[in-house]
Amino acid sequence: MKIKGVELKNITIRPLQLKALGFRQARPVKSVKFQSRYLKKSGGVKAAKESWFQGKDFFLTLFLSGFVLGVLYITVFGKEAVHHTSLLSPYFFSKYERLEFAPEELFLYTLKSRLSTFFLLWLAGLTILGALAVYGYLFWIGAALGITMTTAAMKMGLMGIVLCIASGLPHFILYIPSVYWILKQICEMSGNQEHKFRQWNNGRKQFFSYLLVGALGIALLFAGAFLESYVNPFFLRPFLKRI
Repeated sequence: MKIKGVELKNITIRPLQLKALGFRQARPVKSVKFQSRYLKKSGGVKAAKESWFQGKDFFLTLFLSGFVLGVLYITVFGKEAVHHTSLLSPYFFSKYERLEFAPEELFLYTLKSRLSTFFLLWLAGLTILGALAVYGYLFWIGAALGITMTTAAMKMGLMGIVLCIASGLPHFILYIPSVYWILKQICEMSGNQEHKFRQWNNGRKQFFSYLLVGALGIALLFAGAFLESYVNPFFLRPFLKRI
């Protein structure tokens, strides 16, 4: 078929662009944004979980390293000292059983000891040395526990280990998660303050949040000292009678 000498098969028909017709091309903005937000949110949650587990594993590694060092120190260098001391021996625990407890005095002594350590670590969190103070504290309490349990095991065998575990109940059930949370907040405060304190608003919010951490820490230590002073002695007596 020809139109004025032009064959139709030689004519190329091209679609007009939408802009030429006055229309704008639709863009799938909402679906892309929704997907990107979802991915960012899921990625942020995953990163937070990974950082939480990494922090927990690092704390546990430091604690266990101190514990192993304490055990090795007693087994290698402290055997003679263990045999010549009366601490953590049947005689020591028999005297402990006969003592008349004064819960009020024990509470004040325990609370003073716990709060003094807490305030030092909390204040260290306001400096760049807060994380190092936390790491040193975890290593030290691990080593102290290793030395104590190894000494008790050398003196009394399995019963010594049982008594060490019983002496930490029930207050350690509160202390372990509370101390972990407090130490984690101290490390975060110490690590974030360099760039957050450069701006007054961010620094003020960070400081007020850290004050709240201090108040909650004091409340948790009060509760732990109460359990340690008023509940633990009565909880420990049945174990002491079996010596």
